[in-house]
Amino acid sequence: MKIIDAFKKINTALVSSLNEIIFKRRSAADYKLRSSINGWIRSSPEIESLLADGFPNSLSAQFGLRQGSAEQAVGDIVDAIVSSIEIDFKKIDKNFTGGIEFRCQPTTFSDVLGLSSGHVLTEKGTDLHWMDWLLTQGDKVIVVGYRYQAASAGRSGGGRMIPRGVFRIPPKFSGSINDNFITRALSGKEQEISNILTGVFK
Repeated sequence: MKIIDAFKKINTALVSSLNEIIFKRRSAADYKLRSSINGWIRSSPEIESLLADGFPNSLSAQFGLRQGSAEQAVGDIVDAIVSSIEIDFKKIDKNFTGGIEFRCQPTTFSDVLGLSSGHVLTEKGTDLHWMDWLLTQGDKVIVVGYRYQAASAGRSGGGRMIPRGVFRIPPKFSGSINDNFITRALSGKEQEISNILTGVFK
């Protein structure tokens, strides 16, 4: 009985120590995870193409984003994604059950799709929801009767829409609700997330 009691005391002390470490360092873990996700999203090919302000064939040019507006749009996108992150630090119990639950982004992407900066208004007053095109429409035809022409012209300074043809998101950038630039930026990052948490809580 004395040995069992001793082990119980050791386990209780260990659990208490682990919970103390989690409590003290959870803010640091939260900050590092959010900073890393910010970087992963910003380094995605789609975001880099959006930021290629005025460059022909860039997403910025193909969507007709006015020069100088892309940085604001990207900032809004990244902020919405990072803000959606939920990190739940659960206390470890006597059975050593607990730890960290990590959730990111609603499956509907409603927060990102709801951004006003994800729209562009044409000179004719037409509302183009380019964020929806990029996130959910794949590479299907979006505009019939017009096609994008690369040029040093248009709202973006990198091209314009001209009659005859169709417009769609380039396949290398296209996304669906289950496979888009957000899911691709976060996919396969399990080990990196594990390394971040290990570094914080070691």
